[in-house]
Amino acid sequence: MELMRKTIGQYLKEQAAVIGDHTAMEMFGWSCSFAQLDETSDLMAGRLDDMGVTRGTHVGIWSVNSPNWVFTFLALVKIGAVPVLINTCYRDEELKGILQYSDVEYVFCGAGCKDIVYDDVIADIRQDTPKVKRFLHLDEKEAGTWMSPDSFGRREKSPEVLARIQELKSQVQPEDAACMIFTSGTTSLPKGILLSHEQLINNSRAMVEAMHWGVSDKMCITVPLFHCFGITAGVIACITGGMDMCLIPYFRTAHVWDAIDKYECTILNGVPSMFLALIRKPKYAGRQAPNLRSGIIAGSPCTPEDFLEICRRFPQMHLQPSYGQTETSPCIAIADWDDPNEVKALSAGHVIEHVKARIVDLGTGKEVPAGKNGEIQVQGYNVMLGYYHLPKANAKVFTEDGWLRTGDTGYFDEKGELHITGRIKEMIIRAGENISPQEIELAIRRYEGVADVKVVGVPAQVLQEEIAACVIPKPGAQIDKERMLSYLKKHLADYKVPAYVFWFEEFPMNASGKIELKELRKEAAERAAKQRELDGGAKG
Repeated sequence: MELMRKTIGQYLKEQAAVIGDHTAMEMFGWSCSFAQLDETSDLMAGRLDDMGVTRGTHVGIWSVNSPNWVFTFLALVKIGAVPVLINTCYRDEELKGILQYSDVEYVFCGAGCKDIVYDDVIADIRQDTPKVKRFLHLDEKEAGTWMSPDSFGRREKSPEVLARIQELKSQVQPEDAACMIFTSGTTSLPKGILLSHEQLINNSRAMVEAMHWGVSDKMCITVPLFHCFGITAGVIACITGGMDMCLIPYFRTAHVWDAIDKYECTILNGVPSMFLALIRKPKYAGRQAPNLRSGIIAGSPCTPEDFLEICRRFPQMHLQPSYGQTETSPCIAIADWDDPNEVKALSAGHVIEHVKARIVDLGTGKEVPAGKNGEIQVQGYNVMLGYYHLPKANAKVFTEDGWLRTGDTGYFDEKGELHITGRIKEMIIRAGENISPQEIELAIRRYEGVADVKVVGVPAQVLQEEIAACVIPKPGAQIDKERMLSYLKKHLADYKVPAYVFWFEEFPMNASGKIELKELRKEAAERAAKQRELDGGAKG
């Protein structure tokens, strides 16, 4: 694959010229073609220009997935504005902090998400966000309100306005920032990551090529569009691959199953928890999704056992593990198409073209050979433009020789495939020993009756940290803690055996389907403190 220097607007225009009548997007029975997607987003770009949005203006999009979300995003990037993609689950303080930090001047809002009513949140924060000139509604409540060329008046379609739109589009460069996406990290305020047009275009093309996607495919997009996974592997991949995108507002098991069946989707991307919900809920045990042909599973770790269980449920599907992060647009590595599932279950595959990755020792910072674990560092076209207005964070995240520190640990095997072993920040330090939670989680998952587990470190007075296993039992399972610990002592070194085991019905999750580690650690620490009180302060 040769790298391309194109903007998102240029690529969409070219696709509209070649496959203009092909369906580009649909939702709830509504659909539009590639030609209509290009024309409508052009007209929306003209409306934005008339409002005062210019090249470089930061414009927030805060809404569940919808056609108007996509039209607005494309309109903004066409005139060089920077869409700021806002988590749908943010509440007052989170939204206020993000808007103040990211210098947003306009916000396009949906009605809400789940129990959050966006108008109520905006009313509470309006006086504290003076940089925001206007909050505007996306009007995504009903299918009949989606944008189309008919949504725009005669003046907005005049030759003068259309000429102005083309002039604005011509000024946008491939290296310009195309969007700001936020980390879901552990800091109090997420960092805004700037990604360019050419980074998003080329990273999506790499995934389209690796996944053998094309114009005959239809992608069910249930991954949030505020997430890099949803933008690059979803919206932009559908544009570059000429595919139909079938939008789901947000993940609900019933809605996804219905969309797969009704719209005969051939592609489904998602995080592991999403796929597991689809296959493990008894209500949907009889549904098979015969049209699904492929999909990327990424965003959080997936055990080999879970991966193979998903593959057994969808035997006709090429389910490809992939590794990446928002800072890398996001894809770094992806499994080989023809690898057996048993091989794909164990690694993230090979590093994609035009990207380099190395493993460095956590102590010395020197590169290590195959088979040795260390930090994964990356260099290539896909590496972000940088964190917005965070010079110290930018300086810290890059090495002196220009490699991105991913903060993830892993190793290359003898075949050059990348294996992910965990996060440096999740590493538990117990009495000077660096302990990877993932190894302990794998052992616990093999114990009978365990549905899910997350291992975290909790504060300890003497040992620095102790290990806490947060376990979700399978429905109806009665797990004896002492027997489980006895089992673990046969499979793990003594210092890796959890000091605490806590039972959960569910873990706190964010809108991307990832576990909210900060909240889980807090609860585990509180439970550990209570247990120490009951035990007379014996542990740690």
